[in-house]
Amino acid sequence: MRIASNSQYLPMKELPKKYHPQEYEDKIYERWEKSGFFNPDNLEGEEFSIMMPPPNVTGVLHLGHAMENTIMDTMIRYQRMKGKKTLLLPGTDHAAVATQAKVEKILINKGIENPREELGREGLLKEVRQYAEESKATIISQIRKMGTSCDWSRLAYTFDETRSLAVNAVFVKMYQDGLIYRGYRVVNWSVKGQSTCSDDELEYKERPAKLYTFKYSKDFPITIATTRPETKLGDSAVAVNPKDERYKKYIGKIFTVDIGAEKPLDIKIIANEEVDQNFGTGAVGVTPAHSPIDFAMYEKQKAMGDPIKLIPVIDKNGRMTKMAGKEYVGLTVEEAREKFVAYLKKEGLLEKEEEITQNVGTSDRFGDVVEAIPMTQWFIDVNRKIPQRGKTLKELMKEAVTTGLDGDENKKITIAPKRLESVYFSWIDNLRDWCISRQIWWGHQIPVWYKNEPEVDNQESIESKSEDAIDEIYVGLEPPENEKNWTRDPDTLDTWFSSGLWTFSTLGWPKETEDFKKFHPTSWMQMGRDILFFWMARMILMTTYALNDIPFKNVYLHGMLRDKDGKKFSKSAGNSINPLDVIEKYGTDSLRLSCLTGIAPGNDLKIYDEKIASSRNFITKLWNIGRYITGSTKTTTSFSNETDLSLTDRWILSELNELIKTVSISLDKYNFSQAVDTLRNFTWDSFADWYVEIHKIEKNDAVLVYIYKTLLKLWHPFIPFVTEVIWQEMFNKEELLMIASWPKEKSNIDSSGDFPIIKELIGNIRNIRAIYTIPPTKDITITIVAQDTKKFKQQSDLIKNLAKVDTINIQTTDSPQTESASIAGDNYKVYVHLSGIIDIKKEKERINKEIEQVTSFINSIEKKLKNKNFTENAPTEIVKKEKEKLSSQKNKLENLNEYLKNIS
Repeated sequence: MRIASNSQYLPMKELPKKYHPQEYEDKIYERWEKSGFFNPDNLEGEEFSIMMPPPNVTGVLHLGHAMENTIMDTMIRYQRMKGKKTLLLPGTDHAAVATQAKVEKILINKGIENPREELGREGLLKEVRQYAEESKATIISQIRKMGTSCDWSRLAYTFDETRSLAVNAVFVKMYQDGLIYRGYRVVNWSVKGQSTCSDDELEYKERPAKLYTFKYSKDFPITIATTRPETKLGDSAVAVNPKDERYKKYIGKIFTVDIGAEKPLDIKIIANEEVDQNFGTGAVGVTPAHSPIDFAMYEKQKAMGDPIKLIPVIDKNGRMTKMAGKEYVGLTVEEAREKFVAYLKKEGLLEKEEEITQNVGTSDRFGDVVEAIPMTQWFIDVNRKIPQRGKTLKELMKEAVTTGLDGDENKKITIAPKRLESVYFSWIDNLRDWCISRQIWWGHQIPVWYKNEPEVDNQESIESKSEDAIDEIYVGLEPPENEKNWTRDPDTLDTWFSSGLWTFSTLGWPKETEDFKKFHPTSWMQMGRDILFFWMARMILMTTYALNDIPFKNVYLHGMLRDKDGKKFSKSAGNSINPLDVIEKYGTDSLRLSCLTGIAPGNDLKIYDEKIASSRNFITKLWNIGRYITGSTKTTTSFSNETDLSLTDRWILSELNELIKTVSISLDKYNFSQAVDTLRNFTWDSFADWYVEIHKIEKNDAVLVYIYKTLLKLWHPFIPFVTEVIWQEMFNKEELLMIASWPKEKSNIDSSGDFPIIKELIGNIRNIRAIYTIPPTKDITITIVAQDTKKFKQQSDLIKNLAKVDTINIQTTDSPQTESASIAGDNYKVYVHLSGIIDIKKEKERINKEIEQVTSFINSIEKKLKNKNFTENAPTEIVKKEKEKLSSQKNKLENLNEYLKNIS
């Protein structure tokens, strides 16, 4: 077979002996950036866009950022090489609560005890702004270190002018549509941070606690249990299951009890089907002011026209209010708990006190246990029908992933892995109205102004907390006229509000920009599955509402990074890995390759030093192949004229076709690890271990160089630095590999051929050498028995060279071969003659001794697995390993017996 192509002879510069990434990476990135090809305006083709998840301006690049940048950049480089107009838009997040909390901590450490009081709003914001800008510059420089090929000319920031306009525009639109409202509801409150936090921002931590079982009074007919007895001073109901025969007769009745609160409590017995009648006493004390679940009961009762009271007994400073009673007012919750339990004991009302472990919600930013308290805040109503659309936000969010918006398949999101769709839907089903106001100063200040807002702190004034109690309220993109007569709401918006607009605010919306028209909805998004609720869901919520479109067509959710033992990375555990240290030691490509090896949608990934070192070793192998080529080939860079192809040429080119196909399909399906594994196996095995060795015999330079250049292209999205360096050093200083065309399969390559059989034969001979410890320098004699001997005769020189064979006998009839080892292959059998090569007597002794050892080991494992104490009590993973060990040793014994038989 012959392949025609351009005749091209170019000098190839020999690669240095070693690849030192630190000498090249910064220069290569600078050249990429200056080329202008990070910018889609300089590219042609179909648009493909990714909006980078913006890292918080609160720190430096961590391992999670490194993995995410690797995943994104691999995808964008692949699409760019496929001829698409690619945009990877970079950005950073002002991270409102996290950033202000960090700056306040820094200021406190400097001696400013209360930064908010001592510096005031503008003074504190100045400090935060300076910190954010410095941190932003740091993290941007570190994103560059990862080789991320994003368009820096379009750099966005969640707190810049364009993004702020988008935030205010969506707020105003949602307010006008009745989806944003100001209401008095139970919220999560961080006493330490003096701010609200959403349900999703809570971290649940285990801690020891006590469960108290008691009655409100001796004549109260129902017993309840709680871990927060101090909140019972604000109870207004007891909920029971309407089917519970024990309590049916009490439903609807009111019992007045005096337990020391400001006023006697009217406890109404209410029916609620969600109460588990088989758990505890089957009755639940209802504290509407200090439990989101109980507040929902309060709202339900109110809607039914059978209201219960809302009695706040804990204030925003974590202390008891006057409504808790004069004995408790001003106490901390812990102090009040101790005092109230003492009262219950004294009155003989405490029936039981148990030690338990409970999960408590803590603020992920301030670290304190949050209190549920009623406050006037701004909320998004997720259950209200949107005017002119007749659907709720929750319905839109589901539609986007099921049928597509309004049944349009072009407005449908695909989630990988698909199994996480059920988690997404479950979250939506349980979604309560979203509290979007935060009591901090760093962030998007709510675009609302008031006249004559009353102060409300207690139950008596709750009803006056509606908008009707304010003379006038103004919501708009610009301040009202005569602004001095108005007071702007001091609160800022939850960071996830602005982050939810990210895919379209980054493209200039609300203006109808060219970028917005071309690149939205975005093509692809990746993120950790742990922020599915924080971010992915909110982007879908915001985009389906504001644009009647989806934010992205496909989303890839990865798992968490863990260490070698499967533990989470943390400073306290002392197992953290600094990606910048890894880059300094091993190079960026080694880190990138490690982040992609073993990764699968939704699954966690292990990263450890040995894995990174292994990636470095592969990169060294790729470099050394290039060194071999530059030192042993002609100066051709492509097929020369019409190149005669040998059997091995046709085999490797056919394998390359399959490689291109497999890697392309894997990347299209986001199977990054599969693509990496396939590439690595081909490069190390088929190419380096086989074809490069064959080249030393056949000297087909054109095919060798073609394969290597194609491999550099296929590897480039994964390990861009080393591939670009080799490309420029060996082949073309002027053209960037970054914009080379993605390889295509060669249609005129005949995939048939006998080389796989020859390859198997050589491998079998090498195996026999290894089994009987025959050194590579020792030439051997072999006999091949096959009906079709032609292929073996034609490739006899290759067999001799690669298997270190001195004499080959080829025959069609099988006859007994004494003192030899044999292996049967695909329609052939090969004998390796051992007489004079090894000491047959000593070899038999060695194998018999090993058989004894393996047999003894097998017996010990079988004895252990027959022991029920072991199999029933040992961890499942340990038992599994023992079974695998047994299977392996049995295979080994079988092989040893076969080896012994061969030389008998």
